[in-house]
Amino acid sequence: MTERAHSPVQIFVYSRAHIERLAPHDDAPHVILSITTTPDDVARLPLCKQTLGVARLSFFDLDVVTEGVREEQLFSPAHAALIWDFLALHRAAIERVIVHCDAGYSRSPAVAAAIARVYEGDDAAYFRRYQPNRRVYRALLDEAAARGLV
Repeated sequence: MTERAHSPVQIFVYSRAHIERLAPHDDAPHVILSITTTPDDVARLPLCKQTLGVARLSFFDLDVVTEGVREEQLFSPAHAALIWDFLALHRAAIERVIVHCDAGYSRSPAVAAAIARVYEGDDAAYFRRYQPNRRVYRALLDEAAARGLV
């Protein structure tokens, strides 16, 4: 029998508007990674008994510092570590990872692509359908490599 930690995980990517209208994923144990631009902007999530955890992260959807944006407002190695720690905590019990950001086109697909790369070895679908934020994707894979996950 295969250990749960090695079983496939489904990854769902949503925009904020979509996840806030969505019925809960009450048919499978899951975690939610909720991404907003600022910490005081909290998305309304469809929680249920199958929701085993929620990680809320805030960072701008940029690859580099621009006028009016500070480095600490961008995705960082600390964010990457938080995501991998959160997933490791729940990995044995979950069947799904649900990720959302404001548009559902850059930040959340970058997180989903990195997770798919580490867990399944294939992230191509996310690059065909979306435009993953390269800073987020690179930082997550760098952290995964440092942990020996890839």
